[in-house]
Amino acid sequence: MSNREAAVRRLYKDLRITDQLTFYRRRSDEYHRADNQGIIVRNTLLGLAALAGVAGQLLGETGRTVTGVVAAVLAAMATAVTAYETLIGFAPVAKLYDDAALSLEEAELDWDAGTDLAADVDRVEQIFRSEAGQWGQLTIQPPPAP
Repeated sequence: MSNREAAVRRLYKDLRITDQLTFYRRRSDEYHRADNQGIIVRNTLLGLAALAGVAGQLLGETGRTVTGVVAAVLAAMATAVTAYETLIGFAPVAKLYDDAALSLEEAELDWDAGTDLAADVDRVEQIFRSEAGQWGQLTIQPPPAP
């Protein structure tokens, strides 16, 4: 391998592969955190709705009405959070970034040992094209059955 090719490989790895891999990992972490936060908020709201329902059993008629309304509002809020989670698709987007990062990590492992620069670059760029192609599939995917 010539000095020029070695320099190109090093530069491409640092500026293209490593940079994009860092981006994929950060975005994946961000979407995993958002998914977990949504689950926590939804479950907290449902738990509070259940507590309001139980508390209503201990109160008089007016208290029962108030806690019933509170429970219904909390359950509606939990439904709204679930709808938002589904609309944004935190888990599928996180998986997309995870898959792209795994493919890129595999290509990065083989990068320094490669002998054909053009083929190695094409392999990495194919990973990027595949990741970009997945976005269209996310938009046309039918929602899961309830």
